[in-house]
This record gives sequence, structure tokens and C-alpha cells, in this order.
Amino acid sequence: MSRRRTRSSSAGRRLLAGILGLSLAVGGWGIASLPQTDAYFTDIEYTASGTFTAFVVPAPTITSCTVALNGLGIFQSVTLVWTSPYPANGVRLTLTQGATTAVVPAANITTTGPTGGLYTHTAVLNQGLLVSLIANLLGSTTTMTVNNLLVGTSWISAGASRQLAVGALGIGGTCT
Repeated sequence: MSRRRTRSSSAGRRLLAGILGLSLAVGGWGIASLPQTDAYFTDIEYTASGTFTAFVVPAPTITSCTVALNGLGIFQSVTLVWTSPYPANGVRLTLTQGATTAVVPAANITTTGPTGGLYTHTAVLNQGLLVSLIANLLGSTTTMTVNNLLVGTSWISAGASRQLAVGALGIGGTCT
């Protein structure tokens, strides 16, 4: 009798395996026949309308650039004046000569205002300061660029620039 039970349980297992295999084959065929989609659902699209504008940090305005010479016509200093809607911590003055760029320390820039919504910034750059920042002042041209900075961000305005030219041996100087 134990053999019969083994044979009948063996036959039952085979029958179960056959049914399971057939159902997998039929199920697999059904899945394979479905078209492929990225996502199969319906969604109603809503179109919003409106406009927006991007904020641009306004550029400063240079109002004057004056060169001071001593009695012998030797360069002494340059004074750069500009206006900006930003206070002292929102402006930067850089000097560029060739591949060298230096930032003028904030202590060398004085600020007044605001008047009519604008601050006036003045930088008096004497020969000693200029030489310490860019090394070779005599017989060269230096670009002075002011930018407005949006404090707390990395946003910076377009620059406003003037060219300081000092003659050989420091004789004369122009700011254009």
C-alpha cells in the first residue's frame, strides 16, 4: 500500500506541476502580447498662464574719475566715484593689469547716502596702495571695475570700468 500512495501522490504532483506550467505559459503569453508602454494611465493636463521676469542686479554708474599729479607732474592718486542702490557691503572695486586682478579693500572706499535711493561710493587710490595691489603701476594701464553684489548670494552685476594710464617713471596720468 505504501507504493500506491507514493504513485498516487507522485501522479498528483505531476498533475499539479502540469497545471502550474500550463498556467504560467498561458499567463506569460498574455503578458507578452500586451503593447509596451512607459506609463499607462490618463491624466488631464492643466495649462497655467502668466508671466515672470528674472531679477538682474543693476550695474553701478561711475560719475567721475580724477587723476591727481604733484607739482612736477608725477602721478599721486586717482579718485573714482560711483553711485549704486547698494550700501558699502554690496559693492566691489577690482583692479586688473594684465593677468593680475586685485580687490580694493573696503576700508579704502567711503560711502555716503542714500540720496534719492542711491549711495555714493568714493575710492581714493594713492600710488602706494596701487603698487601694493598690482605691483607695477608706472608705465602701464590699469582697469578699475566696480560691481554691485547682491548680499547673501553669488549674484553680481555687470561691471562699470575706467582705464587708469600712468606714464613711464610715473609722469602724468589719465583716467578714461
